[in-house]
Amino acid sequence: MKCYARALSPGLRMMAGMAIGAWFCAHAAAQTPLRVTYLPTLDAVPMFMAMEKGYFKEEGVVVQATPSQGGAAAIPGLMGGAYDITFSNVVSTLLAQQQGFKLRVIAAGTKNDPSAKPVTGLLTRKADGIKSGKDFEGKSIAVNTRNGVIWLFARSWVKKTGGDPSKVMFKEVPFPQMGDALRNKQVDGIFTISPFADSATKEGDVVRAADPYTEVQPTADIGHFVTTEDFFQKNQEATRKFGRALRKGVQYVNANFKAPETQLLISTVTKLTPEIVATLPQMVMPERVYPEEYAKTMALMVDAGLLRSGVDLSSMIDPAQTK
Repeated sequence: MKCYARALSPGLRMMAGMAIGAWFCAHAAAQTPLRVTYLPTLDAVPMFMAMEKGYFKEEGVVVQATPSQGGAAAIPGLMGGAYDITFSNVVSTLLAQQQGFKLRVIAAGTKNDPSAKPVTGLLTRKADGIKSGKDFEGKSIAVNTRNGVIWLFARSWVKKTGGDPSKVMFKEVPFPQMGDALRNKQVDGIFTISPFADSATKEGDVVRAADPYTEVQPTADIGHFVTTEDFFQKNQEATRKFGRALRKGVQYVNANFKAPETQLLISTVTKLTPEIVATLPQMVMPERVYPEEYAKTMALMVDAGLLRSGVDLSSMIDPAQTK
């Protein structure tokens, strides 16, 4: 009998008390294999929890998980047939849709929560006293990629707080290097994510000047899982099984974020030390997709020149994921 599931890495196979990768191959032949790419961040934790708890197995699905560097980078592999499902961000998906890549959103991923402690932030040097988009005119902000979701919300925040985005230089800098770039005065601000935001502000010389997501679009949908329209039409039942199992994983992680097993899984997936994981604020993952938030993000993209016009969301989002 062939087993489609495989371990993500030797580290996962060796997790104390947890057998991620040992996904019960006894009945794999009767299950549907799905090749899924993910980002090794907190966003992926509910998926791995769903594996660990057997939620995918209960739905008759076996997940083959492969790490990716980013949603935009994974979409070409998805379109080429290397994967069945990938984690992406709303901006990259909408851009790909406009470019003619027919995609279907099949599960929620991440959503901004204005009531929670921010896990992202626009950071500046405390001595500079920068507090608004107007203050950034003639200066620079580091983003992980241009024309991506981080860039879009940094640009939109500049405009919302009185600045002219065309007078701000947006520089591409990987998240792990942003803190050093700010301290070495290679940039004047960085829009970064946890845990990099937490480590950058630890010394006190770097401060959180703004929370662009919350200030621009407080309840924005940020990430999600997508597949091609062709795969969705041919495997609609399997993709919805994936969505149901993932939702159970989300519910479990939301209810048990600080539990030892969740903390250990976060450390394993993200490669963060247990000490850092223990300081992370609770993240409430979304159980469904909110099309109205996509519409708001589309408006920002049109304003930024990323989209010529709006995208037909009804043909892009599986209606089963909006309930």
